[in-house]
Amino acid sequence: MPPVRYGIIGAGAIAQYMARAFTEGRDSVAVAVADVNLEAARRIAAETGATNACIYWRAVLANPAVDAVYIATPPFLHKEMTIAALQAGKHVCCEKPFVLTQADVREVMAVHATVPHLKFTCNASRFHESGVARTARELVANGKLGRLYRVHFEHVTAAAKPGAVLPAWRNDPAKNGGGISFDWGVYDLAWLAYVLGGHFRPRTVFATLDNYFPLTAERVPPCLDVDGRLAAEIICDDGLTIHWERRASEHGPDRHNIEFRGTAGGFDTCFVPMGEKPGLHFHAFEGAADLKTTTLPEATPPNWDDTMVYSIRDLSRAILEDRQPSNTLADNLRIHGLFDALLESARTRQAVTVAD
Repeated sequence: MPPVRYGIIGAGAIAQYMARAFTEGRDSVAVAVADVNLEAARRIAAETGATNACIYWRAVLANPAVDAVYIATPPFLHKEMTIAALQAGKHVCCEKPFVLTQADVREVMAVHATVPHLKFTCNASRFHESGVARTARELVANGKLGRLYRVHFEHVTAAAKPGAVLPAWRNDPAKNGGGISFDWGVYDLAWLAYVLGGHFRPRTVFATLDNYFPLTAERVPPCLDVDGRLAAEIICDDGLTIHWERRASEHGPDRHNIEFRGTAGGFDTCFVPMGEKPGLHFHAFEGAADLKTTTLPEATPPNWDDTMVYSIRDLSRAILEDRQPSNTLADNLRIHGLFDALLESARTRQAVTVAD
């Protein structure tokens, strides 16, 4: 079966990370690259083996040799480009965050409804690749936890190095949606949507957000105008409660842990290999015996190289096998509905209902 032929739109740093997806000899090849910086487009074309580089992204969509597009531009451009790609008959892998609001997702879904044979995924699915994610999903789906009632998700990342810089759009909520919420938090929610399946139906959220701040005169995060920490209590339709915290660049060490608890068992894990106990540790009482903890060998932590290219691999296999990718427009509708409610709750300091 011939590989899926991709056009790459956007040739910045994230596209460089994805380049290997098109050269590893699997199911994906690059044939065209577009970026407003022609030299950047040519550089990514050389790295991926694409034979065409240009500055006009619509030229990629008009190219009959392109089956699918990988959109690696700033988020405020994603909706327009995704809609145009679908209208041009192309499958889509879009970088995260997918869009800025739930209304944006609805616009894309309306177009996709006219071309339902086309596949879509968002690169927020990056961490679905691991044995940890697959094992956690199976434990939930197979009822090994009983009635799931609590998820605790905490992730604290290290402070930026002195002198760190980011593109200006990363510091502009109108172009990026937010800070750590939209930049990293979207991975958290996409992972939870994948693992929880039908349990991930957020209905009410109470949240706080606050911006990054200077740690010292010499150590100043490069994005002071966007959020650098969030805490949210999320109640789902079936009564499941999710406590979600994301923080970065603070006076303390980084850490990460995820806890799932149900009426028949629970587990502790992490979705990136930085937790105190990597892998997945299943807990359950059996009869009158003490709590039994089993480390599941199949729950391997993610490999960074595979993680970076997973979304393209997944989309290509979905196209060739005619199945849905692990992240869908329906997932993003819920994720961005939650983001809308989170921002409103943080603004009003009130609990907010999440729109369907």
